[in-house]
Amino acid sequence: MTVRLAFVTVGDAARLTGGYLYNRRLLEGLKENGAKVEVFVPCGADPRAQAAAAPAFGNVFDPAPFDAVVVDALARVVVAPHLDRWRSGRPVVALVHELPGVADPAASDRERPFEAPILRSDRIVAVSDHGKEVLLKRGAPAARVRVVPPGFDGLGRGLERGLLREGPPRVLCVAQWIPRKGVLDLVRAWGTKDTPGAMLDLVGETDADAPYATKVREAASYDPSILVHGPVDDDTLAGLYASAYIFALPSRYEGYGIVYAEALSFGLPVVACTVGPVPEVVGDGTGLLVPAGDPEALSDALDRLLSDAGLREKMSAAALQRAAGLPRWRDTVDGFLAALGEIVEERGR
Repeated sequence: MTVRLAFVTVGDAARLTGGYLYNRRLLEGLKENGAKVEVFVPCGADPRAQAAAAPAFGNVFDPAPFDAVVVDALARVVVAPHLDRWRSGRPVVALVHELPGVADPAASDRERPFEAPILRSDRIVAVSDHGKEVLLKRGAPAARVRVVPPGFDGLGRGLERGLLREGPPRVLCVAQWIPRKGVLDLVRAWGTKDTPGAMLDLVGETDADAPYATKVREAASYDPSILVHGPVDDDTLAGLYASAYIFALPSRYEGYGIVYAEALSFGLPVVACTVGPVPEVVGDGTGLLVPAGDPEALSDALDRLLSDAGLREKMSAAALQRAAGLPRWRDTVDGFLAALGEIVEERGR
C-alpha cells in the first residue's frame, strides 16, 4: 500500500540549517520508498507570522486525503489550534528537532500553549535521546515517543575525499549566527588564544539575528585570522572540513548537532560545550568539552589542541571511529518509516 502523507512545516525549506536539512533528507527518502508526500508551508517561521496564518490554514487544510499528517514542531504556532481536530480523523506525527521553550528558557511560559498540542500527537519523533528525555519531562507519554536521529553522510566521508591539512592550522565553525550557537563566544575566545598563525573559518548564515550578527562582525573585524565565509555549498563545505585541523562550535543548546557528526567523519577533534545531546553525539575521547558561556575555558581548549599535534592525532583517530558508528540518512528514513507504520497500523484497526 502506498502511504499518503501531508508534511506541514514553515519558513524557507532551502535553508542550510540542521532541521531543514533533516526534513529535506527525510522527504527525499520517503519518496524514494514510494510514499506520496505533499508539503504544506503556510507561512514563515516567525511566531507572529504563524499566528496570523493559523485561522486561514485551519480552514483550507484538509487531512482527509492523507493516511497521516506529519507536523514539524517548528510550525507549532500555526498548527496548534487544529492538531486535536486533525487527530480525530487522521493520525498526527510530530517531528521535534527541538522545543523553542527549551532552547530559550525565557520563552518557556509563552511556548507552553503551543507545545501542549504537539505533545498530544499520536507519535512524537525526537532526534536524540536527550530530546526524548526533554519530551518526557514536558509530559509526553513514553509509549508515543520514538528517537530517529539524523544521518550525516551528505558530504561524503572525509578520508574518501582526501584531507588537505597543509599550511597554518585551521579551526572550522559551522553555525547560524544566533546567540545560542555561541559564535560570539568563539570569536572572543579566539582573540585571547596563544597560538600564532592559526586561522578561524566561520561558515553559516549570518543574517538570522541582525543585532547579534553586528556584535560578531565587530568582534571579528579586529582579527585578520578570522575569515567569514557565510553560507556555502556542500562541495565548498567539504573542502573546508578537509582542510581544518579542529572543529569548534560552543553552542549553548542543540537539538542534535549534525555538524558535529560531519566534523567527526572528517577526523576532526571537536571543541564544544557540555550541553544537551552534544556529549551524546560527540562521544568520548574525540575532543574537548567545556562549560557553556566560558570563553576562558574555550580559549584554553583551543590552545591545547592547536599546540599538541599528538593529541590532535589521537583524537582524530577516535573521531573517525566514533563517526563509523553514527547513523546514516538511510537509517533516519528507515526509523521514521517504522514509527509512521506503527501509528498508521494502530489507527487503521
